[in-house]
Amino acid sequence: MIVAAIIFWLCLAAMLHTYVTYPLSLRLFRRRYAVPPVMPDGAWPRVAVLIPAYNEEQVIGAKIENSLALDYDPALLEILVGSDGSTDRTDEIVRGFSDPCVQLIRLSGRSGKTGVLNRLVAESSADILVFSDANVTLDRAALRLLVRHFADPLVGGVNGGKYIRIPEGAESVKGEEIYGDLENRLRTLESEIGGTSGALGSLMAVRRELYRSYAPGSINDDTVPSLWIMLAGYRNVHDPAAKAFEESGFSIREEFRRRIRIGAGNYQTLFRYRNVLSPRYGIAAYTYFSHKALRWLFPFWMLGALLANLFLLENPFYQWTLTCQLAGYGAGWVGGMADLAGIRLPILTALYHFIALNIAFLIGFVVYLRGIRSAAWERTAREEKL
Repeated sequence: MIVAAIIFWLCLAAMLHTYVTYPLSLRLFRRRYAVPPVMPDGAWPRVAVLIPAYNEEQVIGAKIENSLALDYDPALLEILVGSDGSTDRTDEIVRGFSDPCVQLIRLSGRSGKTGVLNRLVAESSADILVFSDANVTLDRAALRLLVRHFADPLVGGVNGGKYIRIPEGAESVKGEEIYGDLENRLRTLESEIGGTSGALGSLMAVRRELYRSYAPGSINDDTVPSLWIMLAGYRNVHDPAAKAFEESGFSIREEFRRRIRIGAGNYQTLFRYRNVLSPRYGIAAYTYFSHKALRWLFPFWMLGALLANLFLLENPFYQWTLTCQLAGYGAGWVGGMADLAGIRLPILTALYHFIALNIAFLIGFVVYLRGIRSAAWERTAREEKL
């Protein structure tokens, strides 16, 4: 009974901390970096926009056009597209651009996204490496807003704000847009107090000298560079004004498949870089633990609270907590059935979305334990809209 009660309350505390007490706690720290630095005239560095691509013929042309239109001196800009054995018209479309800024790096076979990034970095001579996915559209000012932070010599990496666009008719994933907005606010607070919880693959910049190369088989391409930066004694920055726009999946089922792979990569990162959780890293370790580690383990807190509760039913209070848990999961099931029927029930659909994505993370953990056989990724195919 005592052991079950300890497990129940620890799991409950972990769940409440990552979503409630942790965001509130950030306001207790002094905001030391709320004002971005100013890059002196003539000091703007050479920048490489690195775009990994696999069968991206539908978006790669627009991505390159968007990159060429960025407000940055073309003489200081490289745009490198890494084609990871694409079998569609991706290579042909890239070669069709005559601008000397644009280069195609063709990789035979499948190297995986992190393998492509390693190759692109080796091909570039730029001072600042900017990673951006092929399906992401950048605001015209995004690059200058991102790079200005490197005027501070202690800044090692900068992450832009990720803004989700919901496809027409994809109301079931509306929660992705809301979640993205909340994440931008949370990451901004972390950045202003000197913490870090990981970057985003949609728009991320890293000092070249801090790039370590991804280990073979690595899946998580965004959080890992922020950990390199932290371990090297530099600071990570989140700037929501440097906007990157990305379309969400069309359905929760589509997001579910994607989150399984993300989950496997998260657990790989968590155990590979577990030393980052050491208190010696101060506020950066606290933000990583609270925002990333606890959230990645959230399905285990859910399971732990439910199973421990079953051994405490002699107490009326725990009968009530079990009822609340079952009611929540039941409501999520109703939201899922409604979604399958094409009926949108906002609160229940959001609950279903949350539960489903945590289940995906749990499956991702099983995939991690079984061994990640390949780091190669498949582009997210948008479901046909009815």
